[in-house]
Amino acid sequence: MPANPTRKSSSKVALWRRRSHEVLTSEVVASRNPGPNPPPEWASALAELTELSRTPATAPAWWTPKTAFFGSIETRTDPTSYYWDGMKRLGLRDAPLCIFQLTMAGWGHFQLCGQAPRRVLPGMGFFAMIPSEHRYYLPQESPGWTFGWIGIYHPYLIGRIAKQVATTDPLVQVVPDGPLAAAALRLVRGTIKKDFRDPYDVELALIEFVIAYERCLYPSHDGPGEGQRLLSELRNRVVAALPQVIDVNTIAAEYGMSRTHFSHFFRSRTGMTPAHFATEVRVQQAARMLLDTRFPLKQIADACGFADANHLCKVFRRFQHLSPASYRRVVL
Repeated sequence: MPANPTRKSSSKVALWRRRSHEVLTSEVVASRNPGPNPPPEWASALAELTELSRTPATAPAWWTPKTAFFGSIETRTDPTSYYWDGMKRLGLRDAPLCIFQLTMAGWGHFQLCGQAPRRVLPGMGFFAMIPSEHRYYLPQESPGWTFGWIGIYHPYLIGRIAKQVATTDPLVQVVPDGPLAAAALRLVRGTIKKDFRDPYDVELALIEFVIAYERCLYPSHDGPGEGQRLLSELRNRVVAALPQVIDVNTIAAEYGMSRTHFSHFFRSRTGMTPAHFATEVRVQQAARMLLDTRFPLKQIADACGFADANHLCKVFRRFQHLSPASYRRVVL
């Protein structure tokens, strides 16, 4: 007799719900594992979450990967037991997800493939798109790492976050009394207490979090800093030149610099080389066309400055860690 698909689906949801609760009752939860002292600006929020984590609530029946999320408030002090590789976290049939992690005390490392590790201090968060070539871990020299984190499965929101991360930076500064901190801490509290009325309340909180993230990247009252200004200017130049590929030498000359000087100048302020970022912008344009149109790959490749569909597939996979066809299918 063939297996009942409804029963299989129900079993997977039950397993996910059980594992979500296990995350909240493990020995690494902040209330069970003392860690480094937080700076004053994060002490109150951390104390509240730590106290809540002593009595986590079980999930309601509607709390599933499609309607909710998971997470915890944790303290890690053993470098040998905390290391995550973004390419080794999913099974073959697991859906992509996004992890957001906010440091509240101590620090750890986040590292993109081919780049130096970056210290994630209190008030800094990062988005880890899974799968993607990154890793984050507790280094030997750290006094410990206390953080709140959430894992999001919502396909639309994952796609929206991925677009921002691809054109800016996985790391983000979080002002303690700002809207992004409020939205993130609301979600961490919610995964502990399950104090949402229904799936719509959860989705609203997730959307508010993503909007707060997007707004913090483009503050309207102060204007962008130098790094953000450089990214914005180069993004506009790259998009305006399409389908032609603008050369870094041309951009450097517009700033009155040599290519080498401009590359060092750009990287020191943005964390990326101009050539890498310009390619990211073209990949992001291709990603938008994949979602907004039904154009064939060859037409998208031509519009975004790639030699052909094969070239687009190769570069797209390097940046998005999915083929264009898979990206279109998964995100839509």
